[in-house]
Formats: sequence, C-alpha cells, structure tokens
Amino acid sequence: MRISSVAPIAAAFGLALALSTVPACQGDPNDPLTWAKQLKNLRTQKEALDHLANMDVDKARPAVPALIELFQDTKRPEHLEALARYLDPRTRPILLEALDYTEDDFDRATIAAGALGDMKDPEAVPTLIKAAEKELPVKSRANNARIAAMRALVKIGDKRAVPTLMKILTTSADDQDFLLNQKAALALAEFRDPSSIPALIKGLFMTGRGTGIFQECRLALVRIGPPAVDPLIQLLQEKNADIQDMAAKFKFEEPPPVGTPGVVPHKAAILLGDLRAKKAVPALTARLHMKARGDEHRSALIALGYIASPPAVEAILADLKDAKTDPAERASAADALYLSGDRRAVPTLLEVAKSGYVMTGGQKASDLRASSAIALARIAGKDTYEPFKSLAEKETAVQGVFGSALDRLQVANECDRDLGCYGKKLNDPSWERSEKAAFAIAFSGDSKKGVPLLLSAMKPITTMIPERYPVHQAILFALARLGTKDCKECIEKLDKQIERDEKAVRLPGARDLLGETRVTAAIIMNKGTGDAAEPAGEAPAPEEAAPAPAAKGGKGKAKPAKPAKAAKGKKKHK
Repeated sequence: MRISSVAPIAAAFGLALALSTVPACQGDPNDPLTWAKQLKNLRTQKEALDHLANMDVDKARPAVPALIELFQDTKRPEHLEALARYLDPRTRPILLEALDYTEDDFDRATIAAGALGDMKDPEAVPTLIKAAEKELPVKSRANNARIAAMRALVKIGDKRAVPTLMKILTTSADDQDFLLNQKAALALAEFRDPSSIPALIKGLFMTGRGTGIFQECRLALVRIGPPAVDPLIQLLQEKNADIQDMAAKFKFEEPPPVGTPGVVPHKAAILLGDLRAKKAVPALTARLHMKARGDEHRSALIALGYIASPPAVEAILADLKDAKTDPAERASAADALYLSGDRRAVPTLLEVAKSGYVMTGGQKASDLRASSAIALARIAGKDTYEPFKSLAEKETAVQGVFGSALDRLQVANECDRDLGCYGKKLNDPSWERSEKAAFAIAFSGDSKKGVPLLLSAMKPITTMIPERYPVHQAILFALARLGTKDCKECIEKLDKQIERDEKAVRLPGARDLLGETRVTAAIIMNKGTGDAAEPAGEAPAPEEAAPAPAAKGGKGKAKPAKPAKAAKGKKKHK
C-alpha cells in the first residue's frame, strides 16, 4: 500500500494555518509591557510598534527599556524614531551617539537632533554644535542633519550656539549649501544676541545660487533692536571696514549687471527705518545731500518717513519741494510723507499734485503730480476730499491715477473718523479703497479699536490675489504703527500668519510678504506702551503751510519747512 505524500503536506499546511491564527497579543492589549515583549519577535514586531505608537506617551513609557534594547540591536532609524517621541532622559546616550553621522548615513542624526531639541537638553549642546558644523559637499542630502542640529540648538536656547551659527551664516555659498546660511540667520533671529550683529550685517550682502538672505538677516537685526542702530549708522556712512572690503572685492559699485551702486547705504537705510531709529535722522538726511547712487536716496527718504520725527519730516518736505532734485527722488519723498502720517504734508502734496510738473526729454510730464496725488490720498482726511475732487475733475494728463486717488479719498469722505466704517472698508472689493481704510486706521492712533479691525482682516497669502498684496502691506504698516509688545493678540495673529505663509513661499512675491510680516512682528515686540503712535494731527490750512525752500545752491542750502502748530499730533478731534 502506497502512502500518499498529500497527507503530510496537508498536515504541515494546517499547522502553519493554525500558527498564523494564534493572536500575537498574549496578554492585556492595553498594557504596554504586553507589546514590549513582542518587539524582538520579527513576526509581531511591527504590530507591537504600531500599538505602542498609538498609546499615550506616558502610558506607553514602561516600554522604553525594550525600545532602547531594540534600537541597540538594529540601529534602524524607524526604531530610533519610535523611541524619540518619549523624550526620555534614559535615551540621551543613544541620541548623542546617533549625532555622529556620515554623508551616506544621516537619518538617525536628523531624528536624534529633533528629539534632543524637544528635550531642551543643555548637555547636548556641544555634540549638536559638532553636528551643525560638520563640513559636507554642497549638494549632500546630509545637510538636513546640519539643519536639524541648528534647529535643536535654537530650541535649547543656549548661547554657546551663537558663534557656530555666525560661522555658518558667513560661510561662502561656494563651500556649503546656501540654505544653511538662511537657516543660520533665522536661528540668530531667535537668539537676539548683539554679538551676532557683525555677522548679520555681512549676511545682508551675501548671495548664493541666485538668491540672498537679506530678509532673514534683516529680521534678526530688527529683533536685536537698539544695539543694532550704531553699527547700522556706521554701515550707512560706509565706515564698516569689513563691508567696504567686501564691496571692493565683489565690485558693488560697478554698473549693473556686475554691481549695484549704492547698495550698502541703501540696505542700511532700510534697516534704520525698520528700527524707527531717530538717532539716525542726521545721517540719513546727510545722505540726501550727497550724489545719489542707485536707490540709496529713495531708501533714506522712506526710512525718514517711518521714523516720522519732526526733523525727519522736515528733511522729506525739503526734498520734495526742491525743484533741482531728481523727479523720481521727489516722488519717493511723496511716498515718505504719507508713511510719516504727518499731516503737515497735506498742503504740500496737494500743491505738487496740482502744479508739480517736471521736464522729461524736453516735455512737461505729470509723473511727480501723479505720485503726489496717490500719497495725498493715502494720508489725507475728509477735509481734503472736496479740494481734490475739484482738481481731479479738471485733470487731463493722468486721469486714471487721479481717479484712483479720488476713490481712496471717497473712503475718507464716507467714514471721516468712524473706525468701524473703515473696518468694513478693509474688505472692500476695490483694493485701493481697502488700502486707504488700513492707512486711516493706522493714522487714527486708536489701537484699542483699530488693532482688532486690522487683525480680523488679515488673510493667508494663499487666499490672496496679487492685486490685494498692497492691502496686506498696508495692514502690516498699521499694525506696526499701533501695536506694542503688550498686544498679545497681535503677536499670536502674526505668528499664525507666518506659520501659514511659510508654506507658500514659492508663490510670486510671497517670500517678500512673509519677510514683511516677520519684521512687523519684530517691530511690535520692540515697542513699549509709550512708543505707540499718536493720532495724526489735522492738516494745516494752505496758508499755514511753510513756503517751499529756495532752490538756490541746491538742496544743501534749502531751509527746512517749519512745522505747523496743528500737526503736533495732540490736537483733540471734535
């Protein structure tokens, strides 16, 4: 009798099937130790890891020793990741060891750095510094581990990291991935350490792979605040020896496309405006009496507008009124005047909008008149509506621009001093009308009523069309003018805005808007209660406006306009 081979095969299959149906969990499934015992079994390991991952961290903590043992056996990144979430002090030796990485094996280091940062473990700082400073090829994916180490150092907040971050920031893009420079600048912005000012100033002028880190270094310097003012004045005056050497080496003063003449004072002025540095007014004014290179005069004027002290406004008015000044520069002066919020500017802007013709190519042009009309519309109130309407109705050269200005002033005519009315206009379909509403709230000086209106109108960049970007910028300007560090809702809203907008930086113009949002938050954090802007005063009557300074001898001999009494910013509204 032959014995069939089918029987033993069937028996073996049945045994395997029976084994496969035996439950992996032989104990209480809610007990972490039940799953900890299954970690060494290859058949049940994944299920055990999944169950532990789904448990509350504190409840699952008894499994930590078993997870440590598992990682020590396998050295697999996913097992270290399973362990890292516990932020358990017992894991410190493993995490520190994992920071020793290579170009080809860096995943564990990235995980370990994240965990040590979350643990805020100061003992990890030296090892994290070593990981952050590791030299790697420019295009190596292992640079992610360096970035993770920098991020961890920021979370720990130990200032021993500052020299390392300065070193990374100032390393040439020829020697490292330029993303590291950007992340180092943002990290220094978190530390706010004055010792990093020289490195950050150098970073203002660094580029790599077709991009720069100006916005990131700008943010860090604004967050540092007053200690940055003197070094930036020195930069403005082109007395920073390191930057002057850099300018000579890289031919900053060569005509484009090789260089960008005037870029050093240009960027210094931007920062001094951000810092609202009244101490810098004499130096900024002095730049206006020098031969202009590039955009330096424009940025100096805009900085004076942001500073908005009486001497700053007088310097801007003198520049606008001087017929010998370049028309484009005078247009920048008009912009600076509306940024100041000083309504002494209203009669002058109205007069220039009316008769400020300039000669271009032998032809009488209205470019300056157009710029002044828009600046006037942004700063003026209801009392200017009728005079400007009469002017706009007779306009023939730049009807479209005057119509846009009149549209803005229509908002002032409708709302007058009613902030609730302006708040509704923030969402007007016309971006010009919405922008005007934001400026009106800014110049009201009423942070209690104005700030909530502004915050409620803020929207993520991803929901905006580019046409609405100026409205967002005007809202940020208003928040910077009205907000102080005591405004917790301002910081919370801006932080949330930044978090969302960081995911949209590839949209055209989005990175610059994100930079403005970050800087706005920093400006607010630097302002105490006594730094809040006062309400803009009433515009003086035309006959009270100071006469234009004589143009004899150029700007150097022009006398500044005298401030009208009504523009001190303290006049009470009726």
